[in-house]
Amino acid sequence: IKEFQDILQWDALWIDMNEPVTFGNGDANRGCQSNKFNNPPYVPKIRGNYLPTMTLCMDVEDSISNHYNTHPLYGWWESEPTVAGILAALPGKRAYALSRSTFLGTGRWVSHWL
Repeated sequence: IKEFQDILQWDALWIDMNEPVTFGNGDANRGCQSNKFNNPPYVPKIRGNYLPTMTLCMDVEDSISNHYNTHPLYGWWESEPTVAGILAALPGKRAYALSRSTFLGTGRWVSHWL
């Protein structure tokens, strides 16, 4: 972030596309297995009514848990380090970041846009 500020002067950052996206449904080669993570009993109102729409299969394991548990946290995980980077790049100024992907408590660091 500091290097970016040295190249191009900016006052705030907009964090966009800060969640795992495949531009397809799950695994492009194999699709997603039919299980409780990829096909839960309740699916929020999303395009296609299929939870892995435009993202990874929900049963994909990462270093913490499966994607079903961690997908909503990606924006949260990026928020605090982004603000820390802004503060390092703009000492003495107020940090402002806008994020598309957020989770409970993310508002402590960034604003949310829909």
